[in-house]
Amino acid sequence: MGSGKSGKKILLIAPPFYRLMGSHYNGLHLGICYIAAFLKQHGHEVKVYNADYSGTTEYSNQRQLFENNPLYKATLNDLSHPIWEEIRGKIFDFAPDFIGITMMTANYKAARNIAASIKAIDDNIKIVVGGAHPTLDPRGTSSVEVFDYVIRGEGEFAFLELVNEQKEDQIKGLSFMENHKPIHNENRPFIQNLDILPFPSRDSFLNDTEYLDFGHVITGRGCPFTCSYCASPQLWRSTVRYRSISNVLAELQYLQTNYNSSLIHFEDDTFTLNKRRAKEICQEIINRQLGIKWVSETRADYLDKELVALMKEAGCVRIKIGAESGSDRILNEVQKRVTTEKIRRAVRLTHDQGLPLTVHLMAGFPGETDEDLRQTIDFAKELNADYYSLSVLAPYYGTEIWDELEKSGRKQDREHWEYFYHQSQDMILNNDLDPKLLSEFFALNEWGRGGRV
Repeated sequence: MGSGKSGKKILLIAPPFYRLMGSHYNGLHLGICYIAAFLKQHGHEVKVYNADYSGTTEYSNQRQLFENNPLYKATLNDLSHPIWEEIRGKIFDFAPDFIGITMMTANYKAARNIAASIKAIDDNIKIVVGGAHPTLDPRGTSSVEVFDYVIRGEGEFAFLELVNEQKEDQIKGLSFMENHKPIHNENRPFIQNLDILPFPSRDSFLNDTEYLDFGHVITGRGCPFTCSYCASPQLWRSTVRYRSISNVLAELQYLQTNYNSSLIHFEDDTFTLNKRRAKEICQEIINRQLGIKWVSETRADYLDKELVALMKEAGCVRIKIGAESGSDRILNEVQKRVTTEKIRRAVRLTHDQGLPLTVHLMAGFPGETDEDLRQTIDFAKELNADYYSLSVLAPYYGTEIWDELEKSGRKQDREHWEYFYHQSQDMILNNDLDPKLLSEFFALNEWGRGGRV
């Protein structure tokens, strides 16, 4: 594929989110970094701007994030705040032809703030939004006047065709408005051979990178599970595609040589989904004597003794397990397809290897009772994790829980998508839980043995 009539200037932005509540996120946003690399490969000038970056390694803890919710709302609605001024300055200094914004449900308004600020000054800059929320709600997103285009699903090829001036109606996965009517082109098939993509761009940042964590890697895309609180079934249509093991190892060696990353974060939804493949990756890390340290997310039912031992030998320094609830009734209702006994078994395997453990837990499920939440709190303490990652259930657009909410007639104010995130204390789906129990649940953040990675 050629580079079009001439190379374009493109700025890809991760909007501020944690900065709006007094913290920050200094990791890679892999989606836009992949797109940046792909566009650069085809002759375009591309910069990436992490507007959630801050020049510090000190993060707020989860209790502070929960408590800073009022600050978040105030900053979000104050366009004269220095954060928004900074973003406008960065954009106009670069003077792009296209701006691409990655958008989750929770930063819907932040993305709109950025787009509105730009359009008010230079309407010639084309604004493209993509990511989870635009993919799940292309109709609502494309109707926002300041967004010129919506890319649904994987963005590499659609974005390239757009900036190469291919006819809009021929670009698969593209949504846009034409004569005040929404146009949704046919879906773009998933990229089957992920090895054709260049490694995510790590050398194109517009912002300072002194404290940027470059060590984020994804070895495959997709998730086969159908948890009712997660939008993954709609995003990935329950499919999974993997990069080749040699391609993954090449990126790890590239990171080691060029960035000296002290810690690798494997960003797969379930790193050990294919246990044989996970073991092969671990064995290759050992064979090549990479000496890296890494962490990964997984499920309790996708670990075994041999795998956990091999993970440790290969440099794993933390396993993160999504437990979600200590109530088997709740786990069954949200289609987690795991039991508390299976979680206990996985945790024992992790403890037996002396590996630090993070456990993800949630509160606020529809129909969750005080007894269910008490079981979660007691279960958490029994698991004796090093860190508890705590969330309040948010009914994200595109999830089964959202669909059930809509069918029930409990309409949500869609002007307030920004409050739909799992570190808001707004109990959107369940107002019946005892506040004292909720306070005890949030206190689990300080109860763990320590160490957040």
